Amino acid sequence: MGYLRASLGNRLTSEELQLLPAGFDRVGHVVIVSLPPELMHRTPDIAHALLELKNVHTVALREGAIAGRHREPRLKVIAGDPSTETVHREGGCWFKLDVARVMFSPGNLYERARLPKLVEPGEVIVDLFAGIGQFSIPIAKHAGPSRVYAVELNPVACGYLRENIRLNLVGHVVKPLLGDCSAVAPRGVADRVVLGILHVTHRYLPLALEVLKPSGGAIHYHESVPSGLRFERPIKRILGAAAGREVEILGKRVVKRYAPGVDHVVIDARVGKIECGKSAL
Repeated sequence: MGYLRASLGNRLTSEELQLLPAGFDRVGHVVIVSLPPELMHRTPDIAHALLELKNVHTVALREGAIAGRHREPRLKVIAGDPSTETVHREGGCWFKLDVARVMFSPGNLYERARLPKLVEPGEVIVDLFAGIGQFSIPIAKHAGPSRVYAVELNPVACGYLRENIRLNLVGHVVKPLLGDCSAVAPRGVADRVVLGILHVTHRYLPLALEVLKPSGGAIHYHESVPSGLRFERPIKRILGAAAGREVEILGKRVVKRYAPGVDHVVIDARVGKIECGKSAL
């Protein structure tokens, strides 16, 4: 039985208990919960139960999906401390952020731990959608790369990225770049490119190929995809963008269920060198 069902068993009806979410997100001192319309009148009871968790001081309600080019959350504080700025510790890294202003997905915990294990010492990494550094910081701290270029469009997120670089003592490795990745990402330098955005990721595959060294390298490609096309569509898109360059699929996994009938998947692919007479595209 989940925490909420156990703690609210004497306050909610059996029908209401069945509508409770199976879980919730916890980022630093903030808990973020999603509730169906049928439970909105029970918000005070649910928020009170969550505030009883150790070191939880703020409860926020998720009011919609991440939106816009700046990937901004839609949250409302419903109980506790109104401040949504917090410091989250995970995998030996510190992440300072405002959960109401910048994106951070606790559901990507395994992926943030997995990626540094794939990086070879001395590699050059380009993280095209770095956010607050959720991939760049663990890679820099645990994998021994020579350089991580962390590109972020949202100035608020980039501010937290810079702060997290300082908190984690990786300023000698991570170089933050504020702006649209199509304009500011370095070309022809990367051994490995991280494409950690969803929905529009395929539009940036040609850019990822430009960012890789001419000798080729690895791409970690995230996509939200209908479950029936789970790996077929993203692999097809990678092969299409490679335009005849050799591609080896190194791994594929479901990161999490994004929505009913929709999966968040990641494909690890190695793209070969540019053949003489061919462009990166």
